[in-house]
Amino acid sequence: MDRDQHPVWAVYDKLRTARLNVKYYCRRLQRLERIIFTLDVILLVAAPSSAIASLWFWDTPAGRIAWQSLSVVAAIIATVRPIFHLTRRVKEYESAIAAYRIMEYDLESVRQRIEQRGEYDAKLRSEFLRIVERQKAAELASPEKVADQKLLKECSDAVLSELPANSFFVPSTSRIG
Repeated sequence: MDRDQHPVWAVYDKLRTARLNVKYYCRRLQRLERIIFTLDVILLVAAPSSAIASLWFWDTPAGRIAWQSLSVVAAIIATVRPIFHLTRRVKEYESAIAAYRIMEYDLESVRQRIEQRGEYDAKLRSEFLRIVERQKAAELASPEKVADQKLLKECSDAVLSELPANSFFVPSTSRIG
């Protein structure tokens, strides 16, 4: 049997996929948290009770226009923000990340035992199949239906760099349990 056709690659491919999903959803969560932070700062700055509201600059003609514009933007943000369910989306990303991290950990454990035993036996295959069954929960936790292709490519390249094919142990064909 060719090295590339060995059944152990199912484990390694799932491991890389789990790692990809962890990286991807962590990056998406970072972006969302940055957006939330930016919106919060705008709302805080534009609040009439903020220290910024009392700055001398706002008493100038240009300052009054800037303050009115900032107030309009803040009002729009405050009105529209609940529609986007940002905190719910944060929780969804965190759930997906947790599910894929657990999967990644379990698959890494299987990978290490394959290397230690020098074979991919029936017990390891059975454990792998249980992990694949649990993968359904991770997929259900995925908050996106359409991926950001550019980010997906970046994360995919990073995973392939971290986990290249030559970094995995492939048992000899005589050792398939």
